[in-house]
Amino acid sequence: MCMGIGYQNMTLPNPLDFTHTTVAQVENSTTFSNLSTLADSKCHPRVRDLVCATIVPRCESSPNLRQQLPCRSWCEEVKFSCEKLDSWSAFPSCEIFPHANCNNVKTSTTPEGEECFDGNGANYRGDEARGPVSGVGCDRWDDDPTFIAPYPWANLVDNKCRNPDAYSFSRPWCFTSSEMGLEYCDVIPCNDKGCKDPGHPTFGKRRPILKFYWPGETITYTCDKGFKFKKDSPPNKAQCVINDTTGEAYWATKRPYCEVDQTFKLQNDLLSTNVYAMAVAPTASLGIKAYVVNIINLDEKAEQIVTSFKAEYTWKDERLQWVPKEYGDLGQMFIVDDQVWKPTLTLQRNADTDYSGGFPKTEVKLESTGEVTWPITSLTTTTCTLDPFLFPHDNMTCAVCWKAGEDYTIECSNSTTHKDRDFLTCQNNAKDIIKGEWRGKATLSTINNTACLTMTLKRDPTYHYSTTISPCLILIILMIITFIMPIDKGDRIGFGVTILLSMVVSLVVVTGFLPVSSALPFIAMLIIVCMALMALFMLSTLFIIIIHDKKGPVPKWVRTLFLKNIARALLMGDLTKKLKSEEPKRPCRSNKVNYIEGHDNHSLDMPIDGASSGEDNPSLDTRNEVGTALMGLKGSVDELKVSVRQLSDAMTQASCADDDDEVAEYALLANVLDRLNLILYIIAICVAIPCTMLIGRPRIIPS
Repeated sequence: MCMGIGYQNMTLPNPLDFTHTTVAQVENSTTFSNLSTLADSKCHPRVRDLVCATIVPRCESSPNLRQQLPCRSWCEEVKFSCEKLDSWSAFPSCEIFPHANCNNVKTSTTPEGEECFDGNGANYRGDEARGPVSGVGCDRWDDDPTFIAPYPWANLVDNKCRNPDAYSFSRPWCFTSSEMGLEYCDVIPCNDKGCKDPGHPTFGKRRPILKFYWPGETITYTCDKGFKFKKDSPPNKAQCVINDTTGEAYWATKRPYCEVDQTFKLQNDLLSTNVYAMAVAPTASLGIKAYVVNIINLDEKAEQIVTSFKAEYTWKDERLQWVPKEYGDLGQMFIVDDQVWKPTLTLQRNADTDYSGGFPKTEVKLESTGEVTWPITSLTTTTCTLDPFLFPHDNMTCAVCWKAGEDYTIECSNSTTHKDRDFLTCQNNAKDIIKGEWRGKATLSTINNTACLTMTLKRDPTYHYSTTISPCLILIILMIITFIMPIDKGDRIGFGVTILLSMVVSLVVVTGFLPVSSALPFIAMLIIVCMALMALFMLSTLFIIIIHDKKGPVPKWVRTLFLKNIARALLMGDLTKKLKSEEPKRPCRSNKVNYIEGHDNHSLDMPIDGASSGEDNPSLDTRNEVGTALMGLKGSVDELKVSVRQLSDAMTQASCADDDDEVAEYALLANVLDRLNLILYIIAICVAIPCTMLIGRPRIIPS
């Protein structure tokens, strides 16, 4: 069983049984039969050698050490592959084997003489010390002594590839200083199937370059500078796979083919610094076609617009002409725009404070005829011109203009690209655009050295009619209620002031939508005029309330003008007919004591000195009696006078009260003036609309 073990001298006893001192004793032992079964197994290529090196240990002639047991690393490697066999239980623990001054096998090699490893490579002792993917050398194991300590048997020397943790890794590995860190080493397995290095393609390279590729690993092919893969070439990636039938490994795809890159060659020929100078302008004529992709934001108050646009500038550069047949029938090519001359364009009406000029990097198209096409896609923030007078029927003009140098001219292109039909040209120079409440058209135009995309926009008034204009109209109509309310009601002034303040709020709302400028919109001016009219008629209403409660007759001319003529014109009729008389009445209060119902009562007047109308003079006694009687009679008459005066005053006051209720001339005058205010307010509002339109319209309307 142990013939060809690799050494001639052996020594007993072995570590299996120290009582066996002869070969016969070993062969007759019960352990020998189990170990023979393990040695005949194919679980590991070196399992027989390990069993023999344990049963009949190697004998060295060195005086210090005569017996050499197998190395522990050898045992660990075989154990990983064979410990599942029942016969392995007869084999001793790997811990009894030394890791220094021990017996070990030489590194295995392939039939071609390449180093290889058996099993999981725990016993690999080769010199491979490089990370295959990163291409950098492995780190030294002693850089981390704490890692070496648990594996003294693994021979972790220098930076050689090893596999100390046999149960975590399937093949030798090492640490590298690259980003990958731990890498499996490029060591060929002795018995596993895999793919060999396919070699590099013609005019190309492959990566990674390994001696052995495991199933599932891929390799990437690249062509050298100035070359590219052929159109019908295999893919530039290949994977190592296993044939299910034969079990052999092979590459799923063949090596690709590289050919001369005509575009690269053409660029070197045309754009070489010795031939082409970017600073020199090839032409003074530029063509343009463009269109508005989208309106990102429209701020009418700030009069700014953010526009996404696409344009194509074309010009001819004779220095970039070539013959297609000399370059594999290459008729056009695309290169980065910073490799050729481009016109310097300045954005007009720029409103972006962070704008620094220029465009995003793109590719230009070169034709064999020398025609250069420069596509541009960008965002711009520009100013607009708003005409707010007819708000919400206002309009706005926004332009995105690019200006070239004074030596250049820009013309509208007459051709359309076959890929994008949205471009505006000289034949098709307008396109409808929609942005929220704005509708309009975008027009392409060129003048001298300036090209413009002009957007003429009109506002859809539906929203503002519903939310902004209608409240103002309702307030103007509600002001009429002020003249319909009864004059003696105190709420009339409060109601009118509330309407006036509401108009102020409406004015703030309207002006909040529009920019601050020298020209007010018509609706804002109309609100101001209506507010002024409201204030004026509120003052007149206050005057009417004051004269309503005034007593007494009005002047004759006022009665004739207002109560008769103007009242008839206002369809109120002749109010003078409600009066008793047009002549002034006598005073209701009389100061005459004896005046009763228009008559003087002289019968009650008597002389108090006792004289009579007779000529005879009575006696003294008679006269005294008569005087006493007359004095009593006079007292009774005085009491009667007082009573008659009180009755007369009461009758007079009642008569005056009846006259006031019937006349009330100032109240009638207040009613006439109130009706006149209502008519004048309606007329003033109707006249204010055309007058405001005529006077407020600006003389110069910006375009």
